[in-house]
Amino acid sequence: MPRRRLPLLLCCACVLAAGEAAAHQVVLTSKSPYWEVGVRDDSLSRACSLNQFGPQHPGDLVAHFTGPQGGAVLDIAKGTGVNLRDPNHLARPAEDYFFRNVGTTSCEVLVGGRKGVKDATGH
Repeated sequence: MPRRRLPLLLCCACVLAAGEAAAHQVVLTSKSPYWEVGVRDDSLSRACSLNQFGPQHPGDLVAHFTGPQGGAVLDIAKGTGVNLRDPNHLARPAEDYFFRNVGTTSCEVLVGGRKGVKDATGH
């Protein structure tokens, strides 16, 4: 009886692993350096490093930067709230947020779609 369960367990493990592997979606692939995706926002980066602003599900929406300089995988969230955790309502609907080093004190937020170079505080 236990030998009959082994193939079933292996099959279930493969299905679960495939589900986890497909859990992320690559939204953008670029050969440009990651820092060209948007303007770095110091206020949002600070909030991210304090776990007060960031992707709702890290790894779900990502951007791959594969060039010879500035290669990275960044998490993505939309200012409209898609994949965004923003308890202090810092986001702007017209902006896209790219996160580097999420979950660390060196989290960096780059903002795409921002008009000008002002940060979240308006400076």
